[in-house]
Amino acid sequence: MRPFHLVAFDLDGTLVDSAPDILPALNQMMASLGKAHVSLLQVQQWLGNGMAVLIQRALTGELCPDHYDVSEFEQAQQLFVEFYQQTNGAATRLFDQVPEVLARLSQRYPLAVVTNKPRQFTAPLLRNMGIARFFSALWCADDVAKAKPEPDMLLALARQQGVSTADILLVGDSENDIFAARAAGMPVIALSYGYNHGQPIAHSNPDLVLECFSLLPDAISSLEQER
Repeated sequence: MRPFHLVAFDLDGTLVDSAPDILPALNQMMASLGKAHVSLLQVQQWLGNGMAVLIQRALTGELCPDHYDVSEFEQAQQLFVEFYQQTNGAATRLFDQVPEVLARLSQRYPLAVVTNKPRQFTAPLLRNMGIARFFSALWCADDVAKAKPEPDMLLALARQQGVSTADILLVGDSENDIFAARAAGMPVIALSYGYNHGQPIAHSNPDLVLECFSLLPDAISSLEQER
């Protein structure tokens, strides 16, 4: 048995369902630009690659936007930041059993958040959700050169904590988490209920797939037994 030294979590789609807050901010942005509203399902499928990519997807209606108007994007980004500051945390909810499981895990491991969300939205959201106290480290998209699926923030977390990436477990919900973990040499557990562009997360081959957050402590113990 080889225990993990730290457990790191993605945020949106893993700990919190934030799409209900992002939707009105995006639609206010779209209305200001004279564009049609987007749906909650679209937002859920577009989340995961950070704010800039989310806005590009909304402007183009495409999951992989190749071409977009740069000046329109810059205006849209300013609008979204303004509107999301007003909605961030208003309708976001914690997924079932998140506070209880974090409280339990925090007695065994240091915990961290590694998210593609900008820091200006992440820190207030963690406080508003009442879970900031569980985390000893926070890494956001704007803290590193490249966000997930690149491994930059996972490697930065490992350096900061003085821990090998092999001894950090990542818990996430999307292929971006899986790809980042693999690139960093980090084991990863995926949750099936989150945001993964409408695709089953099992297709990305994490070490384990869980249907609910409450199963996490036993799943971590199982992985430790196999190490």
